[in-house]
Amino acid sequence: MPPKKKAKLSVAWEWKNDEGSFVSFADDDCEMLEKAYATKATSFTTKDFIFNKTHKTMYEINFAKMLQINLETKAKRPIRRKSPDKPEVLYEWFTDDLTWAAFDPVDCKLLETAYSSSSATLFSTKDLTFNKGFDSLYIFDFKLMTQMNTDSGTSRKIRRRGAGTVARDDDDDEDSSYAAVVKKSDAPEPKSVRAAKAKAAGGSGKTSSMPPPPDPLSVDEIKAQAGKGPQSKRGVTKIDYGMVVSKDKHGSRCFDKMLENEARMCGEWAVFYHSYSAAALLYEVQAAVAAVLFRFKSSFAVMPRLLLKGFNDIPDAATLLTEFKKMKDRDHNPRYRAVGVCGTSALLADDSEAPAKSVFLMGYSVGPLTGVLENLLVSCGFPKSKVNGLAKEIVKLSQEHGLDSRGYGGKGCKSGRSGHLLQIFMKRELVDRYVYPAFPFGVPDTSRNPLPKYLAGNGPIKGQVRIVAHPAIFMKATYVRMYVYSADPTYHSMREAFQDKLTKLLDPILGSAEARREAAEGIFDGELPSWYTTADQSDKAKVHNAHK
Repeated sequence: MPPKKKAKLSVAWEWKNDEGSFVSFADDDCEMLEKAYATKATSFTTKDFIFNKTHKTMYEINFAKMLQINLETKAKRPIRRKSPDKPEVLYEWFTDDLTWAAFDPVDCKLLETAYSSSSATLFSTKDLTFNKGFDSLYIFDFKLMTQMNTDSGTSRKIRRRGAGTVARDDDDDEDSSYAAVVKKSDAPEPKSVRAAKAKAAGGSGKTSSMPPPPDPLSVDEIKAQAGKGPQSKRGVTKIDYGMVVSKDKHGSRCFDKMLENEARMCGEWAVFYHSYSAAALLYEVQAAVAAVLFRFKSSFAVMPRLLLKGFNDIPDAATLLTEFKKMKDRDHNPRYRAVGVCGTSALLADDSEAPAKSVFLMGYSVGPLTGVLENLLVSCGFPKSKVNGLAKEIVKLSQEHGLDSRGYGGKGCKSGRSGHLLQIFMKRELVDRYVYPAFPFGVPDTSRNPLPKYLAGNGPIKGQVRIVAHPAIFMKATYVRMYVYSADPTYHSMREAFQDKLTKLLDPILGSAEARREAAEGIFDGELPSWYTTADQSDKAKVHNAHK
């Protein structure tokens, strides 16, 4: 007798291609996926796809997020399950109480139709059930998974997940990953312990000194770069701030200012943009500590990294690339996150994983970051007996100035926009030492090597980078200059006052020269830079920011 034919599945499984269309899996793959889905598992791994017979690559199928993930390349593709009697996916939004709430089924259907029908990542609509009578225009960004009310400017995180699956808050974005690194960081060793270790090792216990900077550009080279104009505008025929920023007065003004900075500095300096959200309070505290101890001009910008310990092993981009080959979790690795930050090489480019003109106003807060701020303060040398009270004062201060502090037990900002952009200018001769061109997950992009030459070109300039944010370099204005722009208009206007009060709050606790030196040695892991002095630096660090 001939073999019986398999019964036709009543459901279909599909994946989203690069053109934005959903394509059916092979019948055998659909059957495999449906069997796994029926077990109520959140995810599973397999090499048994029909298309994968030759490659034998391991894939993860995440039913909670409806994603297919190539575990070698880390590439992600949306998938969906089509059933005649059940909804395919659910959409949820992040509330002010740091919980998830479901959209109405009618809205879920509308959003999934938009998500499935086009390769475009932005979708705008007024046709939402909760919007009846308000008639506000909402913009949904399916790449960043955010929504924004264009009338109020309020931004919220959204998520898409398979119906019937158990939701998990396991997003491993850069902000939360850095927070995890801070939470696990150790308090600085007492001076006596460092001295004993140095004696046992037969040396000073000092870290290796920074190598001298490369030769600066010549006058003719600087003039040539200045003549080519702002890095983000090179080769660009039309200046486009994007659908979201162009509709917002504050956002457009911030972009105007950043391009003005580029025009003023493009001769000697290359520029990069680092977006962040949940890490904002950590960055601000690091900046204030650097102002008190090291004369860092915190009125202009935050400090993305401050603790030097991780940089002893990974001091520059070349070392990071060597170590990267050993990191199975790529740029999610804690050692990587302790020293490296993600960035893009142009303000206006659309190509990167998180383009600046998309992420700036669509930033959002995340879940609780319990204990992270307190551990940062301990790691920076503040007495443990004072840390809990100090952390509460810092959160209170952030609320008064409009900085979103929900993750730390405080309140959200009025606009719901907790996104920020750090504009990083680095001397062109230093770029090759501290920056490398990258694909998502930190994978090196060799097509843009050498990076300094690529950035010095006529454009259009685009693409992600990874930056080794060495504090000894980032605190020296002769090497790196930074400006911070915040999506929330209130906090942006009050940030300078916030930093002033924050440094005044921290300064008395490090009031004596001995306390300051002890904290500085802890931050720099034993060896202080040659320019360090035990004198209180906070007043000398105060400079008005005329470029905000």
